[in-house]
Amino acid sequence: MKVSRYIALAAFAAAASASADVPATIKLADGKVLKCELRWLPAQRAYNVAVKASDGKIMDREVKPSDIADMRVAEPKDWKTAQNNPRRLQEIAQQYRMLQWDAEAGAALARGLLKQGKAPAAVAECQKIAQGNPRAAYDSPMAPEYWRALVEAGKTAELPKLLDQGVRSQNQYVAGSAALRRGDWLMSQDRVNDALKDGYLRCVFLFADQPAVRAEAAYKAAEAFEKARKPMFAEKMRKLLREKYPNSPWAKK
Repeated sequence: MKVSRYIALAAFAAAASASADVPATIKLADGKVLKCELRWLPAQRAYNVAVKASDGKIMDREVKPSDIADMRVAEPKDWKTAQNNPRRLQEIAQQYRMLQWDAEAGAALARGLLKQGKAPAAVAECQKIAQGNPRAAYDSPMAPEYWRALVEAGKTAELPKLLDQGVRSQNQYVAGSAALRRGDWLMSQDRVNDALKDGYLRCVFLFADQPAVRAEAAYKAAEAFEKARKPMFAEKMRKLLREKYPNSPWAKK
């Protein structure tokens, strides 16, 4: 009886740790697109994909993350109101583990904490999410906020590896942010020339289609050139900032 009870408790714990079914559209590696109900199964490290057939029957199958080329999960119903509610964002991160919105919730949490000057707390929130979804730390909407928090908190031991992964992201905002934060990391070590070459200038010249990160990179490149006693190059960066991004907060600085 005791063995049966332990098995039942273990099964309950496994079910409780799985995420809820959420509406989604996924594109498989073979190009097939499925509208489905999606659930993350942590024990199996796979998704349960439930598709309704033409006769109304539900067909379930397990799919590994590596077999999904793209995923679009329906937005949580209260997403807009949750933006200013840290507790609700934490709940969303748990409920949507490995289902896209965990990383979105992590990004919102980190941004809010960074605005308050609480970089260590932002790091802690992002790391909680990354424990359940490692990819969120280097290729997700959360990743750029996490990297910034790591730099500001002075917790940069794992940052180089994350940035190396992030710069290879297919998401150009994430990849551009990786170059930008590499500049910040190198500047924190007083490696000014490396920060320019491997960080800020790479962002300025390779990510012209990403205005948010490019404007910040131009501003910080100007500061780095001043520190390197190259005022002519600093002025070129300021000119780019004023002409291309006159309404950005970095131009106003």
